[in-house]
Amino acid sequence: MVNTKSDSEPGGRPMVPALPKAFAILDLVSREAGIGFTAIQKTLGLPKSTVHQLISTLREVGALQPTPDGGYLLGLKLAELGAIAADQRTIERVALPYLKALSLDVAMTCHLGVLEGESPIYLAKVEADQDIKINTWVGKRLSLYRSSLGKVLLAWQPDEARERLISQIEWVARTPKSLPDADALRQHLQGVRARGWATDDEEDMLNVRCVSAPVFDRQGNVVAAISAVGTVLQVSPDDFPDLAKRICAVAADISKNLVHG
Repeated sequence: MVNTKSDSEPGGRPMVPALPKAFAILDLVSREAGIGFTAIQKTLGLPKSTVHQLISTLREVGALQPTPDGGYLLGLKLAELGAIAADQRTIERVALPYLKALSLDVAMTCHLGVLEGESPIYLAKVEADQDIKINTWVGKRLSLYRSSLGKVLLAWQPDEARERLISQIEWVARTPKSLPDADALRQHLQGVRARGWATDDEEDMLNVRCVSAPVFDRQGNVVAAISAVGTVLQVSPDDFPDLAKRICAVAADISKNLVHG
C-alpha cells in the first residue's frame, strides 16, 4: 500500500502528492509486466479514480503502454530516458580524468555539463588549486545564453529544437555584457558554430570569464560540453583563442573515448 500521509520530503520540502503514487505504479509494472488495472489498484491500495487518472496520465506521457489483454507495460519513453541517463553517467565517467588533466594544465576550475530540459546543468566539477574560488557546484543550472557552456549546448541543436529553446528564454541582463535578445543570440551562435567554441566574457557574472567546447557522440550530436572558468585576473579576451584550443583538444579526446570506448 502506498503511504500518502506525508506531503513533504525529509527536511520539510513540499512533495507533489501524485508523484510517489505514479512512481509506485511504474515500480509495480516493472516487477509485474502485464499487470491489470484491478491488480494495480488492490496491490497499492489506492482509490480506483486515482489509479485511473494516474494511469491515463502515464499513458499520455509515454511512461505506460497497454497490452492487448488489458494489462500494462512500461512505455518506450522510460526506455528513452533510461538510455539518456546511462549516457550521461557514461559521459561523466569518461570525462572526469580528462577534466582533471585540463584543470591542472590551465590552472582553472573545469566543468562537464549537459542540457537537461530547458537549461544546462553541471554533471562534474574539478576545482583548481587557486586562491580565488568560483562558486559553482555539481547540479548547478546555468543560463542558456549567458554561460559559455549553455551557448555550446544550444549552438549545435537542430534548428527546430534550438528555436524552441530560444523562445522559452527569459531575458535577464545580469551584467552590461549580457546578450539582450533572441536576435543577438542567434547571431552570436553562428560565431560559436563557426569557430567551434564559446565564451562567457563577464556576461553572467562580472569579473568571471569562461570558455567551453562541445563533446560529440558517435552520431555527431553534441551531448555535453566542457568548460574552464576563471577570473578576469586569470583570463583576458586575448587568452581566449589559446585557451579554447586546449579545451577543444580535450573535448575531442572525450568525444573519441565515447565513440570508441
